[in-house]
Amino acid sequence: MPEPSAKNMTQLFTELVGRAVTFSPPASAAPSPAKQIYAVYQIKPMDSIRVIHADAMLLASMAGALIGLPYEGVKERMADARVDEGLADALREVMNIASRLVSIEHRAVFKAIYEDARMLPAEALGVLRDPCYASHFEVRVDGYQGGRFSLLAPY
Repeated sequence: MPEPSAKNMTQLFTELVGRAVTFSPPASAAPSPAKQIYAVYQIKPMDSIRVIHADAMLLASMAGALIGLPYEGVKERMADARVDEGLADALREVMNIASRLVSIEHRAVFKAIYEDARMLPAEALGVLRDPCYASHFEVRVDGYQGGRFSLLAPY
């Protein structure tokens, strides 16, 4: 699988959210202790699955930047137990646009976001537990919280 470069990821997300976003290799291989979000993509025409696994506040920060919500507003909305529809819609848009880099050779179709790995479809859970390919990044978003971002594939 051709690997999406940190440069390509940086360019796409910077253009998307209108702020400087920087993808770089992580300082540590240790898993992030932060709350996670999982985005599942179906790769056409093979119908295989790929998964983005990232820190929830990182993705919420990107979504907040996309809609012009200041970081303090993102923190407040993420702390609330109720789902904020505006932020949730923006998060789905960020994950939909990310499909451009999830698969470079084939078409990636964004399917769903999950907040709990136990709720993932069986094939996506298999990719999460035992990926053949994994690309990990540390991400910074100007004026917002950064975090870890991984792309996982079964081959």
